[in-house]
Amino acid sequence: MQIFTDDVDYKRFVYLLGDVVDEFKIECWNYCLMPNHYHATLRPSCPNLSEAVRRLNSLYAQWWNRRHERVGHVFQGRFKDQIVQREGYLLALCRYVALNPVRASLTTRPEDWAWSSYAATVGLRSPPPFLAASCVLQQFGEGEVRILQTRFSDYVLSVDKHECMDDRIRSNERVLGNGMFKRTVRAELPDIPEADSAATISLEAEKAAII
Repeated sequence: MQIFTDDVDYKRFVYLLGDVVDEFKIECWNYCLMPNHYHATLRPSCPNLSEAVRRLNSLYAQWWNRRHERVGHVFQGRFKDQIVQREGYLLALCRYVALNPVRASLTTRPEDWAWSSYAATVGLRSPPPFLAASCVLQQFGEGEVRILQTRFSDYVLSVDKHECMDDRIRSNERVLGNGMFKRTVRAELPDIPEADSAATISLEAEKAAII
């Protein structure tokens, strides 16, 4: 089922996303809205991610039902989340999110999809106030913003294939990282099983999540 039927729907969701991440003090590194789902890379400052996403989904669902004169659920079940290691994995995640509309054949280049943060991150569009694009660019080291934007664009558009990493992002892995990172996370959060999309997560500063 489509949860975004036109530009009004897309714009409303982005507006609500900005409000929620600001209210819950969450960094939004990127986002991509697709016709029937959305992705975001989020970095909470305290263990409130589940509450924040429930709030976002609830606000949008109530608004969407009123606008379209519908009743019932707009989102199916609980959102999927992953805790992602920064080193070696986070950039692959950012690339995965940016390329969603290309993989879905909605556009041939990620910057042409209006409902993604990619064009703003690479300097082709004004970013929304809540977007922490600099956090993505800083993964490429120090330097002028324009240089870092080019590095990120080159990385996203490179011909190298990352099917293995994409498969892991699409999987039910709750923790995306190397063995040591997984052991550290599970020592801190013992309730997280090997593959479970229903557990509540708590994130610390060096971790990020995709939803």
